[in-house]
Amino acid sequence: MRVLINAISAKAGGIVTYTSNLIASLEQRGIDFLVAVPNSFPDGRSVLKVPASNYNPLHRLAWEQIIWRRIIRRSRADVLFSSANFGLLNSPVPQLLLMREGGLFDPLYLSTVAPCQGLDATIQRYLRRMLMLLSARHNDHIMTPTEAMRNMFLHWTPDLADRCSVNSYGTLVDTFKPTTRRPWRQDGTLKILYVSVYYPHKNPSDGLLASEILTRQGLPTTMRLSMELEQIKRVKGSARDLFHLTRGAEAGLLQTGIIRYTDLPATYADHDVFIFPSLSETFGHPMTEALASGIPVVAADVAVNREVLGDAALFYNPFHPSELAVCLRLLDEKPELRRELSEKGLRRVASLFDWNDHVDRLVEQFQRLANRV
Repeated sequence: MRVLINAISAKAGGIVTYTSNLIASLEQRGIDFLVAVPNSFPDGRSVLKVPASNYNPLHRLAWEQIIWRRIIRRSRADVLFSSANFGLLNSPVPQLLLMREGGLFDPLYLSTVAPCQGLDATIQRYLRRMLMLLSARHNDHIMTPTEAMRNMFLHWTPDLADRCSVNSYGTLVDTFKPTTRRPWRQDGTLKILYVSVYYPHKNPSDGLLASEILTRQGLPTTMRLSMELEQIKRVKGSARDLFHLTRGAEAGLLQTGIIRYTDLPATYADHDVFIFPSLSETFGHPMTEALASGIPVVAADVAVNREVLGDAALFYNPFHPSELAVCLRLLDEKPELRRELSEKGLRRVASLFDWNDHVDRLVEQFQRLANRV
C-alpha cells in the first residue's frame, strides 16, 4: 500500500506538529508514503515541496484539480490522505479527508470573532467553507479529531453523517511525561502558561487580565505566551488582544515569544498552571500536552475543550477573566485540587489521547480504503 498525503497547508501551528509527527510515525511503521508540503517545511526523504499553500482558495482549487491530479497519478498511490480541509474533486484513487478548521462551522466563532475581521475576511471565509463542503462531498471518508467538530461540520452537511467519523488526535505521551516539576510558586509568583499560535479566537487577553486581577489582589502572577506581538499586529481583528498584551508586557506581567516544539516539555515543567482560553478549536494539541505534563489546566468552557479535558481541568466562561482569576486562586489555595487534576490528566491522556493510537486508527482507515479498489 502506497499513501500520498496532502499536507500543503502545513505552514504554522498544530498542522506543522501533526505533519512532522505523522511522518516520523509512518516511517517507524514502514509505511510506503509521500507527503506534499509547503516550501517552508523541513526537508525529508519522503517530502515533496509544492508552492500551492500561498494561493487564494480559487487558485488553490484550480491547482489541485490540474497539477495535483497529475502528481497523484505519477505517484502511483493507492490512497490519498488530504490532511487539511481541502480534497481533490473526483480523485483517481480513494481519498480520506481530515476536517480540521472548526471556526468556519462554529457558531460561537461566527458570532463573536468573525464580525471583527471585515468584509474581505467574510468573503474568504465563505469561499473556504463552500470549497471545504464541496471537497467533503467528493471524499470516500471524512475524519474529524473530536465529536464536537464532527457535530459542527454535520450541522452544515447532515447528509454526510454516514461517511464522517472521529479519530482523536494524540500526544507523544512519553515526550511530555513529567520528570521534575517546578515547586508550586517556587519564587512566590504564580507562573501561568499559554501555548498557541495567534488568531483572534485564541483570546489570550483573558490570561493577561486575570494576571492583573490576581496581582492587584496580592497574588503576584505572570504569564508566558508563545506568541509574538509583532505577529499579532498583522492579524485583522487583533486590536483588543494587542492593546491588553502590549500593556501587560510593558508592566512586566507578560513574556512573549515563540517556543520551539523541542523546548515545550521543559516549558510546561517550569510553570504552575496551563491556561487555554481559546474560543474555538477542532482539538487543541496543547491541552493534551499539558495533561501529559501533569500541570493543572484551566480552560474556556466550550464544547471541544470540555471533550478533550473532561474532569481533568477547571473551566470558566470565555471573555470573563475574573472567573479565570477565581479558578487560578482556587488552585493556589487547594494543593489537593492541584494534585487531583494532575493525576486525572495523566490518566486521561494515556487512555484517550496517545499519539500512537491515533496513527494506528489512521493506518487502518488507509487499509480499508485501499482494499476497496
